[in-house]
Amino acid sequence: MAVGIGLLPIVPMLLLPFILIFFVVVFPIWALGLGVLGLILVLIRGLDWLLQKAGSTALGGAVVGMRKAFRWVLTFGGFAEKLKEPEKAKPAS
Repeated sequence: MAVGIGLLPIVPMLLLPFILIFFVVVFPIWALGLGVLGLILVLIRGLDWLLQKAGSTALGGAVVGMRKAFRWVLTFGGFAEKLKEPEKAKPAS
């Protein structure tokens, strides 16, 4: 019996606390933030559409800013998009 326990992989047991913290704490907060920003974005876009029909362009900057904020949260703070971009040459200092 002791030999069977010794053969258990140790890595999953070491990673379990990090996995639990991510799925119990980080992921729900991210999903909630994404939902709230998405709702605000839909409301601002609808209000902007109504104002454009009335002849005003008062919320153009707010829509662009909310779209950027939503995209930032959607990509985990731009982390996902940084992985897609090739490394830019850094100037030597």
